[in-house]
Amino acid sequence: MNSIDEDIKTGEFARIYLLTGEEGYLRLQYRNKLKKALCRPEDTLNVATFTGKELPTEEIIDFANTMPFMADRRVVFIEDSGAFEGDSDGLSAFMGEVPSECCLIFNQEKVDKRKALYKAIQKHGRIVQFTKPSDEVLERWIAGRVTEAGLKLRRSALTLFLLQVHSDMQTMSNELDKLIAYCLSQGEITEADVRTICTVQTEDRIFEMIEDIVLKKRKEALDAYYDLLSLKEPPMKILSLIGGQFARLLTVRGLKQEGFSQDEIAKREKLHPYAVKKSLQSASRYREEELLHILEKCAAYDEAVKRGRLHEVMSVELLIFELTG
Repeated sequence: MNSIDEDIKTGEFARIYLLTGEEGYLRLQYRNKLKKALCRPEDTLNVATFTGKELPTEEIIDFANTMPFMADRRVVFIEDSGAFEGDSDGLSAFMGEVPSECCLIFNQEKVDKRKALYKAIQKHGRIVQFTKPSDEVLERWIAGRVTEAGLKLRRSALTLFLLQVHSDMQTMSNELDKLIAYCLSQGEITEADVRTICTVQTEDRIFEMIEDIVLKKRKEALDAYYDLLSLKEPPMKILSLIGGQFARLLTVRGLKQEGFSQDEIAKREKLHPYAVKKSLQSASRYREEELLHILEKCAAYDEAVKRGRLHEVMSVELLIFELTG
């Protein structure tokens, strides 16, 4: 990313860019940065976009080889194509022949590094990888957006936002836009505002409830449970999710003990790094045998309900009472 920023600053651009990686929001942002730097808004003659599995290779090459009309260069965008799945021999061979008056920009989430096209771009162009940012980067990004809007952000609100909206950056951006618009008149964003405005998934609310259980906050944990019931969430689903969250604590604890880093655990378990961080903090309050005992309790309450020995609503209440005792 820094390399693209530097190219834009100096006006010295590579002939080929490959923007790739799972963080689609950042890829789109930098694709648009390049477009703004390379293309005039009203210019339709020197800009072309190609998408889809079957690319018209000859048409792309012809367009790229044509001299620009009243512009410094021609710009070709190739979006989410099948170019990195097949052979693409013609396009691969052209990477070494792209004229200086042209810039090719590939925007592709996943690529096969073994393919000839990838290797050709690696040799003749620039590959920029967009991965999920670290917690620190996300915190700076969120704080910067809020400051630009003229608002203050409480630390507790930032923590809750990251926990509640632990998703891709596009979703986080959308939720942040709603939050900023809601709080403009009051000058700051509080934890209560995040709870009011930001979309809450059932699993996120369970995550908060687990934190309350871990900290022995019985009233807060029960309140969270009753909130979920008011949202028509089935008690047995809630019980299952509680068990799943404590199983996650056991898993991340074990991986940490094996020497995996926070980012490695996040990638391995397909979790947001911030969720891993919070899970590790919660897991540190238990011994391994305690977590195993909690999972046994969850299974026992589940069986008691299924056998008709216990009412399903009461089963979760009793579990919360036990775990916060």
